[in-house]
Amino acid sequence: MVKQEFPVPVITEHLQVPRVQPDAMAETKPFVAKAEFQEALGFPGKLVDNWQSVALDKMSELLGKYRALPVFLDSCVKCGACTDKCHYYLGTGDPKNMPVARQDLMRNVYRRYFTFAGRYFPWLVGAQDLTESVLEDWYRYYHQCSECRRCSVYCPFGIDTAEITMAGREILASVGLGQKYANEIIGKVHKIGNNLGLPGPALADTLTGLEEEVEEDIGVKVRFPLDEAGADVLLVTPSADFFAEPHVDGLIGYAKVFHQAGIRWTLSSYASEA
Repeated sequence: MVKQEFPVPVITEHLQVPRVQPDAMAETKPFVAKAEFQEALGFPGKLVDNWQSVALDKMSELLGKYRALPVFLDSCVKCGACTDKCHYYLGTGDPKNMPVARQDLMRNVYRRYFTFAGRYFPWLVGAQDLTESVLEDWYRYYHQCSECRRCSVYCPFGIDTAEITMAGREILASVGLGQKYANEIIGKVHKIGNNLGLPGPALADTLTGLEEEVEEDIGVKVRFPLDEAGADVLLVTPSADFFAEPHVDGLIGYAKVFHQAGIRWTLSSYASEA
């Protein structure tokens, strides 16, 4: 993240709604994913030349695929019930971190290209062209949302900002602007089988070490099979179970139960974690 200087609000028993500070977070954004991680997920490795048409095609696809998305984009009456419910806005004061304003980043583009009024009378409905500056705002502010859905709890119409955020991120990834952390993790899962990037030989070595540890501890040789054909149970466990305490105790416990029950089981190097 780019280092940004802004005053941190003092937390009291009752949260105080901060004063609006336009563009307080305008220079803060995550790193863009490297080409190798974008391409592993089927996305372009960098911003494509025809990004605007690609983005609008993807938006059209999502509007048809998720029926709630156009409903949420059409339903907002700007009542303001959500404005002070977002922890990103409470922490930064940036008006674009208000849920309604974050929605409007996409809503204004939606109106411009997908509604009659926006196509012919854009100035009447606040419609906006999809420009480079708008795309940059999407990348900044759609990654300043944790998708907690707190705002939707307070919205009288139940508008789900998280769904709009997810659509925005998918559109960004489709034009080559994927977020580094998320796409790198997902890319490793697709390519290697776990988010740690732990290859098969390293996983096998870890399991061998656990077998030795268990035998030394209880005097029984408990197997931790990997990629064993013909097993009755495929165990897919969280990645922390392979290396971190106390999580590894869970994996040891699974192995002991399977051993005692006489069940043929295996872990997979292709899909090693849940």
